[in-house]
Amino acid sequence: MDARELADFAEALAEAEKLIASTAAFVQRARARCHDEMFEHVDVISKRLSELRVRSEWLRLVALGVIEPESLPEHKERQGPDRRVAIDRRIAGMRQQLRAHEAKLRKVG
Repeated sequence: MDARELADFAEALAEAEKLIASTAAFVQRARARCHDEMFEHVDVISKRLSELRVRSEWLRLVALGVIEPESLPEHKERQGPDRRVAIDRRIAGMRQQLRAHEAKLRKVG
């Protein structure tokens, strides 16, 4: 990507992060008002929104070169970006990287 494309990409992801956060607030409100089997479905939506927010922030910071992605495993071991079995583990790793970045920012000022 050239500089302009990168800036557009980062801006689009930043906007997506804002929209996801707003949507998550509405879903949380719905989650607080539902019962029984509906709660489970809304809870899944809430978790997926959280994953999307983390993933989009992480991807934006990787594209900008602010954080380095962890090295990928060998091709035969690698999974696609949306394998439900392992997505929580990858999201947890992304969250760790984001928290480390935020901690650095707090130390700097």
